[in-house]
Amino acid sequence: MTDQPEYPHSHAGGDRAMGHARVEFAEMLFAEASDISASPQPATELTAQVQASALLALYYEMRHGNDLRAAQIRALEAHRLALTEHADIIPEAPALMAAMSGGEAELPPAREPID
Repeated sequence: MTDQPEYPHSHAGGDRAMGHARVEFAEMLFAEASDISASPQPATELTAQVQASALLALYYEMRHGNDLRAAQIRALEAHRLALTEHADIIPEAPALMAAMSGGEAELPPAREPID
């Protein structure tokens, strides 16, 4: 029986690399096969290993995508929390700007008005 890479027991971020390793392993198995298409039914051990390796590669790629999505959601929540904390401090800023400029705090126009 052909040796297969070990199944990782952690989600440490190596999912994409593990998926690529699985694809390379499946390609290697295909290269070793004499003629898989000559068999009327894909019931050989080699074909089963190739199919399992390809499915595991898909699984790792999907898991990698889900990990990225979860990380982006966590970053978005942290950003929202920081904005909320910042908004609690900001109400004092317009009064400070008015005191510094000597008038009403106002943004300059983005462009000249068009008549």
